[in-house]
Amino acid sequence: MSNRFPDPFAFLPDDSPTADEIRAFDWPRSPLGPVEAWSLALRAMLATMLDSPQPMFLSAEPGGVFFFNDACRPLLGRRVPGALGGRLDAIWVDVWDDICAHVAQAMAGEGSTRRDLPLTMTRHGFVENTWWTLSFAPLRDERGHVIGVYAFTNETTSAVRSAMTLRELNASLEREIGARTRERDQIWAVSPDLYIVMARDGRYRNINPAWQRDLGYEESDLGSMAFGELVHPDDLDRARDAMAQLLEGDTVEDLEVRLRARDGSYRWFAWTCVPDGELVYGMGRDVQRRRDMEDQLRHAQKLEALGRLTGGIAHDFNNILGGIGGAIEIVSERIESGRLENTRRLLDAAHGAVNRAAGLTHRLLAYARQQALSLADVDANAIVRGLDLLLRPLLGEQVVLDLRMQPDLWRTLSDASQLESAILNLAINGRDAMPAGGTLCISTRNEPARNIGTGPADYVVISVADTGTGMSRAVIEKAFDPFFTTKSIGQGTGLGLSMVDGFARQTGGRAIIESEPGKGSTVSLWLPRHVGKEEAPHAHIDRGPHHGDGRRVLLVEDEHMLRSLAREVLEEAGYSVDDHAEAAAALRSLSDSSAPDILVTDIGLPGMDGRQLAQSARQILPDLPVLFITGYAWEAFADAPRLPPGCAILGKPFSLHALVGAVADLVEGTNP
Repeated sequence: MSNRFPDPFAFLPDDSPTADEIRAFDWPRSPLGPVEAWSLALRAMLATMLDSPQPMFLSAEPGGVFFFNDACRPLLGRRVPGALGGRLDAIWVDVWDDICAHVAQAMAGEGSTRRDLPLTMTRHGFVENTWWTLSFAPLRDERGHVIGVYAFTNETTSAVRSAMTLRELNASLEREIGARTRERDQIWAVSPDLYIVMARDGRYRNINPAWQRDLGYEESDLGSMAFGELVHPDDLDRARDAMAQLLEGDTVEDLEVRLRARDGSYRWFAWTCVPDGELVYGMGRDVQRRRDMEDQLRHAQKLEALGRLTGGIAHDFNNILGGIGGAIEIVSERIESGRLENTRRLLDAAHGAVNRAAGLTHRLLAYARQQALSLADVDANAIVRGLDLLLRPLLGEQVVLDLRMQPDLWRTLSDASQLESAILNLAINGRDAMPAGGTLCISTRNEPARNIGTGPADYVVISVADTGTGMSRAVIEKAFDPFFTTKSIGQGTGLGLSMVDGFARQTGGRAIIESEPGKGSTVSLWLPRHVGKEEAPHAHIDRGPHHGDGRRVLLVEDEHMLRSLAREVLEEAGYSVDDHAEAAAALRSLSDSSAPDILVTDIGLPGMDGRQLAQSARQILPDLPVLFITGYAWEAFADAPRLPPGCAILGKPFSLHALVGAVADLVEGTNP
């Protein structure tokens, strides 16, 4: 107890015990009366209050005597001077409105608590705002009457400040969340991109308004749908693969698929999707316009390339036609004048010009995948070995040829001559990519159960690799485009790689390029594996002179000049020829005259095509041999990679003697 204050026990009777006596008093055996007991109790309470480390004070009415302990002095602050013995309402005048009700309640005999009362106090030389909780209780005399109030106090500044900080933080967080939510809702509402929330099973959970603008769907329209139900059938496999990737927890980026609009049309969207627990969040950007522009650009580039190419082709054809026309003109003049010297040389020159024209058209048809293929069981190793002697002088002394062939290479169903031509094209391209020389490696290998876009299958791979300049990614993407070439005008037609790719795809495979600038290039032909016995190709092998011996040929060709020449040469070979310009007339002749020994027909006939004619003829004559003559396969054999038994193809332009030989082979049964 502080010595600066008068003895708070002075108002008690003089013979009352001291505080130490009170502490040592044996209450259970006390014989004191009510007054003495009350005095002792009051002394005990004051002693406890004054010695307590907890701030406490009391006020005894009606005298308004105010007491407090040392621990209460910081709470009183500037109120300390004159506080001892003063009136409660005068001491706490600045907060009386806050505590008067609690004082009155205590004077009425009930305790109460005023929580977190704000008080300004000076502590450690600084004025600060503090908070205190005051618990008021009634002070009673020996008869139990309320004569005053006493209070226990507890500083709650730290708790109040923490609560205030937490409230401010919560308010700030709520404001930030509200702002972020408004921003998200605004972006969700006005974004031109499609936003989607999906369950892991692909079911729609939420969509933004862009779905209605772009595709015509409201959220209610998609409630029972899954994502895949709107995807174009051709894009479903890629969409399913992406969903499997999401289920594994991976992000999907730039997944381009077509989605069906409400009106049944389709639009391209590029999707980025992120998995998050049981949900998937996705954004789809409309790339239809970009794809349309890319298509237009590619079309324009092809037209530009075609424009550049037509000059070169026209130049080549004019040279060819000029050579043929000039040779014919000179031969005609010499025949009229009776001079036949050097006519053979002129005719040979014309024949060579025809072969050059045929080679050019062959490349064009190969790009269009419309050349007639004579498919057979092919040993690719044998093809490569057969080209060895031809390739070495063709490549030159600066290029080293390296052949690496797998010994147990599978066989493939292909066209041997077309395969040779494709390998030669690739080898020449590789040579041109190494102007300073290098190594050209041709290798073969088996690739089991590989998927190159058409499902898992076994493939025979023929790779042509060079150590040349290489290609950039942009060049690789255009390398198989028709007429695309990096060579200068007149140095290349841009059809070489197109022909290779067209040939590979027509046989059920693909051509694949691997290259980096400065690191060379590798072009690989992936050809499907063929399991079966070795078969001879549907190609004519010249076996020398043939004699028709009066056998009947049904010839159908809509080109009058070619039909006349074919009839003449067949009749000279001893065949009886019944020729027609249309399939319908040929079918009527089957019923009106004797059965032919062979049908020779063009495929591209007006009306009924050559294959349909052959099928109809074989319904009448099941074993009738058929020789198809054509400049391109058209779509007649799109559903049949193999010719039926007893059939063969002779590609235009052909030697008339080759025509006679092919007819003889089929009639005599020597051509499979």
